[in-house]
Amino acid sequence: MENIINNRTLTANKLLELPSPVLLCSKRDDFIQAIADADIQTVSLNLPLARELMGKTENEIATSVTATALRLMPDGLPVFLSDYEMLFDPRYKLDVIKVFCEISRYNTLIVKWCGSFDGDALIYAEPGYDDYSRYRVSDYEIACVI
Repeated sequence: MENIINNRTLTANKLLELPSPVLLCSKRDDFIQAIADADIQTVSLNLPLARELMGKTENEIATSVTATALRLMPDGLPVFLSDYEMLFDPRYKLDVIKVFCEISRYNTLIVKWCGSFDGDALIYAEPGYDDYSRYRVSDYEIACVI
């Protein structure tokens, strides 16, 4: 599978046929419309995840955040993940792309990427910030639409 797909050569229908997880790095209204038309459930993870983790110690959170995120996904349904920034909290020590890959084992997953793309890597935050992360696309079994 080609990991990086140019959005100019991709139709909205073909987007829905890509192997999961798909990370959308470009904004195209027809992609968003196709996702809505396909009855793919939009999941906003930040608030429910924060509620589930409230009151836990930092260690408890670090060891349970992935399992908690998985439990918050609808059973077996396709998901469009839009708000998940708290996964980048450096205290959790997560490889967020691996979390997406884990979710995609149980749900078809399309992710609205909240960072940038630099040619071969997904970037979250800016260098020098604690939550800065850089993920080489070729290191993962993902489809990245740029």
